[in-house]
Amino acid sequence: MGTPYSAILTLMVTAGVINVIMGIYILTNRAKQSMSKTFVAHCLLSAVYIFGSALELSAGSLEEITFWIKVEYIGMPFLPPINLLLIMYFLGMERYLKPALRAGLFIMPLVTVALVMSNEMHHLYYRAITIRPELGFLKVDLNAGPWYIIQGAYTFGCMFGGVALLLLYWGRMKSAYRLQHITMLVGLLLPLAGDFAYLGNLTPQGIDPIPVIMAGTSALYMWALASRGLMNVAPIARDNLFESMSDGVLVLDMNNRLVDYNPAAAQVMPQLSTYSLGRSIEPLWRQHTDSTLIEETDSQSTQETLWEKDGQSYYYDIRASVVRKKGGQETGKLIVLIDVSERVRLQQRLHELAFHDGLTGIYNRTHFLQLSEKLLAESLLNGEPLALLLFDIDHFKRINDTYGHDVGDRALLHVVGVCRNVLRAEDVLARYGGEEFVMMMPGLSLEEAEAEAHRIRNALVSQPMALSASPNGFIAVTASFGVAVASGEAATDDWHDMKQLLKAADRALYEAKHAGRNTVRVANRTVLV
Repeated sequence: MGTPYSAILTLMVTAGVINVIMGIYILTNRAKQSMSKTFVAHCLLSAVYIFGSALELSAGSLEEITFWIKVEYIGMPFLPPINLLLIMYFLGMERYLKPALRAGLFIMPLVTVALVMSNEMHHLYYRAITIRPELGFLKVDLNAGPWYIIQGAYTFGCMFGGVALLLLYWGRMKSAYRLQHITMLVGLLLPLAGDFAYLGNLTPQGIDPIPVIMAGTSALYMWALASRGLMNVAPIARDNLFESMSDGVLVLDMNNRLVDYNPAAAQVMPQLSTYSLGRSIEPLWRQHTDSTLIEETDSQSTQETLWEKDGQSYYYDIRASVVRKKGGQETGKLIVLIDVSERVRLQQRLHELAFHDGLTGIYNRTHFLQLSEKLLAESLLNGEPLALLLFDIDHFKRINDTYGHDVGDRALLHVVGVCRNVLRAEDVLARYGGEEFVMMMPGLSLEEAEAEAHRIRNALVSQPMALSASPNGFIAVTASFGVAVASGEAATDDWHDMKQLLKAADRALYEAKHAGRNTVRVANRTVLV
């Protein structure tokens, strides 16, 4: 059969166990966070206070009760200043927490513990501890001494100070931290209400309600710790610089759990929300890029990453650095996402222009010459022929003079479009200069290359360029062709390289022009290389 306090004792023990679990959880998982050591102390001292209170209620003699009261005071006097420290950490007020101030907050609790332990000698804390005879079970009356009142005032001062700070910073708080803010506020207001009820003799049989209330507040802290990343919060009173930075910033702990982010980061990763705090960033990261999150951050690391967002591609410089305490201890990572899409696209464009003609998009002369040397070497190695076609647009100057240079540009694009429709996949087309084009056609003999040249020429004839300014609604765009072929067989002939092959094709082109244009001529022999 239970004692008159069975239900209360169950709640107390539950609260104590929760605090022990929280302390162990933080020690094993999050001990590198700035608030964690203080929170561990809060958990363990709360457990001492709660278990001491439970054992006091279940004691069988005045001596046992007196002993467990002393055990309670090993933890209880330190909880209000520790709560105040946690709130100041949360609000980003660490700069005010000089070592002297932190030490000063615990002077009165230490004095209180000393006076409680030696109370029988001076009765400064309790004037008397007596059994209440009118009850049918063991319960004591505590007659407060002068230091009890002083300690009570100090306790209320710390707790009211914490509430005042939380309310003062409410308007400055980022919405992402509203839930943590409320958790800490409730964790102070409930014990305050319990203290007032206890001092006003409003609790049943004068029982101290704080250990019971702590069952609720401890459960609240445990929920906030496990699911909302209570120990992963960053100070909400940060510099405006963080909020106004144009670059996205993610603050992670050492296990890649999200601690904080700025509005720019939410633009880069639209899924970021309050729910993301305290959770691994990696699932969200993988929604945008195949690149892995930077792990090696002994010094600042940078990687360029292709980033997908809303169906569009961007490029970001991902810069990672370690966040350290003053003593050099690593506490987390800072990930900065810098949009370099414009720079990368400009580089791609410059790279494109280095190899391609700016107007037509086909290879330029320089890149073609590099490719042709490789193709010639491969043909020689494989013993296969390599055809080269050199051609230019007939009367191109007349087109420019009659219709303007914009129509001349259209004529160039028209020729390229026709050629692309008739060329094989392995053929290489390039703009050789002005209205002149060059083509490499691997594997074709001289007769086959001549036939291909005629096929391209006929395609141009059969597909005139539409032009509304012309009386007929179109203009004829024809071309003259010179063809030369390298046999692919080793020889000691003078024509032994690409320059000689080009010269042969150029002479053939010259002959085509003088033969009346819109025609094809071949070099007078196959070029041996």
